Amino acid sequence: MRLTPFLCALPLVAATACISKPAVHERALYNNELCTQQLAIGDLTRAEVYCDLGLEFSPHYADLWVNKGLISLQAGKKEEAKKHFIKALRFNQEQAQAYQNLGFIYLEEGAYGKAHDNFQRALKVNPDYLEARYNLGLTLMKMEKGEEAKKEFRTILAVNPNIANAHHNLGIIAYSEGKFEEAVEHIGQAAQLAPDVSNVWNDYGVALMELSRFADAREAFSTCVRLEAKNPQCLNNLAIAQRKAALIDSAGKEERETLAAENTADALYTMAVHYNEKGLVAEEERTYKKCLRLDGKYAKCHYGLFKIYSEAQKRDAATIACKNFLKYGVAEEFPSETESCEKFLSQDSY
Repeated sequence: MRLTPFLCALPLVAATACISKPAVHERALYNNELCTQQLAIGDLTRAEVYCDLGLEFSPHYADLWVNKGLISLQAGKKEEAKKHFIKALRFNQEQAQAYQNLGFIYLEEGAYGKAHDNFQRALKVNPDYLEARYNLGLTLMKMEKGEEAKKEFRTILAVNPNIANAHHNLGIIAYSEGKFEEAVEHIGQAAQLAPDVSNVWNDYGVALMELSRFADAREAFSTCVRLEAKNPQCLNNLAIAQRKAALIDSAGKEERETLAAENTADALYTMAVHYNEKGLVAEEERTYKKCLRLDGKYAKCHYGLFKIYSEAQKRDAATIACKNFLKYGVAEEFPSETESCEKFLSQDSY
């Protein structure tokens, strides 16, 4: 089961009243404001009229060239937009919006190195530029530089803890690193902050599934389906979570009945094997641990933990479980298990 990350860049920013040299004619400033207003409502034709008029008064006014770039970009003319943003930077090398918007284009094109450089330049001009910082973090994720990306998203949340996308992407990185509890924490916060985004709920459910919290995952996927009834991932994941939750309910009842009848290490080991057969790994692990709390020398439960940890590539935990099995188990009684454990311990890595 995979996440469907909401990896989208934050919106482009129109330029208004940034300092530029030489001095800007007041009519250029006025027409730039009008151009920005028309851009905001999507009237590209009128926006371009105002921008062009402003450039007649101040052809070196960088903010107008930024807005010209946005007009081209919204019209689907990326190459033309690039030229306008580059021209803005020629007239004002501290035009942060031009760096941000140019970086946005490069990010969409998959030119991550160029995107990275432009977002960094925007932040050099204005370290508080959250859109540029978010997009830099997103670019670093695309470049598979998770630690650097986390730093940018954490910086954003230090300034504004209510940015859902930053929480979501931190959760995605944590998930990719196998840190499922951390993933659940961040994606859960994203779901609270952006309750109408279906993919966030799907990702929340996926992370919950890794912790075997199937009933909670079922609710997350159900929310996703309510928001987007035909979302194929949510529908498929909901069906899986419903089956898993039903198995847990059934197994829980069986466990309670078993323990009521016989609360012994043997009974718990048998119960753990049933969980294994149903693919309920978290419940299997929990039951082996219960077994060992009753009888710390019960070799089969130590071996059961060894199998879980070795398959999950948790070497330290697997080594401890393996050594405990060899300490309490008898080779003649468990020949294949003993051989498997000894082979594991003899390897430098798995």
